[in-house]
Amino acid sequence: MSKQDRQKLSILVILLVVLALTIVLGYRMNGPAVTAAVQVPETKTSANPPAPTDARIRLDLIENPEAAREEVGRKNVFQYGQMAQTPTTGSSSSRGGSTAATPSPSVPPVVPPTPGTRPPGQVAPPPPPPIPLKYHGYAVEKSAGSQTTAFLVDDTSHHYNVNIGEILMGRYRVTQISTTSVEIEDLENNRRQTLPLLK
Repeated sequence: MSKQDRQKLSILVILLVVLALTIVLGYRMNGPAVTAAVQVPETKTSANPPAPTDARIRLDLIENPEAAREEVGRKNVFQYGQMAQTPTTGSSSSRGGSTAATPSPSVPPVVPPTPGTRPPGQVAPPPPPPIPLKYHGYAVEKSAGSQTTAFLVDDTSHHYNVNIGEILMGRYRVTQISTTSVEIEDLENNRRQTLPLLK
């Protein structure tokens, strides 16, 4: 057998393998679907229903989602709500025949806080982070406009040469440049910070 015949034979074997794989995969994809019998588990009901303050997973809602559809989307989970109270009635005594009602515990009304004051449990939001730039120097161009350029460095050691009105990192605007300081405006937090010249 010559070299050319062996090469033709190897190509023929490869093509036959590809043909066999194509037939097998085509049969599997177009074959009848296998059906499996699924047995529905019977629903289990708990002897004692959970209390509203109970921190357990309610399997009855998971197993029967249709029963919980009325409650879905109607409750604000981010707002503290009062628990529903059921009215309690007293038992009648056999001697006097009078009924005595036990008083339900009183719940103080929820008063919304007025603007500017915070309830004792709430902490003021943290202040915005300081601007991560340092003022390292400046240059004054003695041409017609005498423009001042500031040299700023951020925390990752990136160097910026900026003029008044330019915006850095899409967030900080240079509002004023002097020989002793640079005033930067934080556009996201709407505040200004003065950076002193480092010596």
